[in-house]
Amino acid sequence: MLRARPGEKVRLFNAADGEWLGSLVRLSRQGAEVVLEARLRDPVVEPGARLAVAPIRANRLDWLVEKAVELGVAEIALVPTRRSVVRPERIDRLRAIAIEAAEQCGRLSVPALALHADLPAFLAALPAPTTLVVADEAGGEPVLPALAALSDPVLLVGPEGGFAPEERELFLARPGTRRVSLGPRVLRSETAALFLLVAAALARPLA
Repeated sequence: MLRARPGEKVRLFNAADGEWLGSLVRLSRQGAEVVLEARLRDPVVEPGARLAVAPIRANRLDWLVEKAVELGVAEIALVPTRRSVVRPERIDRLRAIAIEAAEQCGRLSVPALALHADLPAFLAALPAPTTLVVADEAGGEPVLPALAALSDPVLLVGPEGGFAPEERELFLARPGTRRVSLGPRVLRSETAALFLLVAAALARPLA
């Protein structure tokens, strides 16, 4: 964008106003001014799954966010766990990646990104009726039938070291928790997260 020059045509989008064609008037590192000319797409509802995942190393987390956006995720919550290998302090970079991924795949909405203190805090903040679907390395019910029977669950993926025993006890004691199996192979956290997102899309196809 910083290589653009005044007079060039640009496209702007957001979930509330849709996509617009405009002419660039001014551009600097402090901001830009654009004159809107025509709406290209009306705003539409873009439903998607809600994903909670334990933070992983930066390059892999960047990739996970990018691909999750392309797969239509609605929200991404970063939830540090006892065995998490990293604890990100800021998520500005991840928000920028999410915006770029939304531009690339033609979405109008950019998923919400939030960093939580830890798993207990995240679970405590979930409204009581929310169903929590946990990709549990200890096993669970088949993922597709489970997701097909649920409406708007939160999908939780832990760290590669697995959940600590006290964390498992915590989410299992929560009403509405469902454990699912992702098959016999040991998956990296980012692979497990994308597996769950694809499974959710297959179980409940969205327009």
